[in-house]
Amino acid sequence: MDVPERRVIGALLLLLGVSFLAVGIYTGQLDVIVDMLKTAFRTVGT
Repeated sequence: MDVPERRVIGALLLLLGVSFLAVGIYTGQLDVIVDMLKTAFRTVGT
C-alpha cells in the first residue's frame, strides 16, 4: 500500500472517530465514554 492510500485511510478513520465522538456527545453518552476511559487507563497504570 502506498503512502497516499495510507493517508486517505487514516483520514477516513479519523473522521469516523470524530463523528462517533460527536454522536456520543449529542446523545449524552459522554459520561459513559469517560468512565470507560478511566477504567482502561486505571488497568493500564497498575
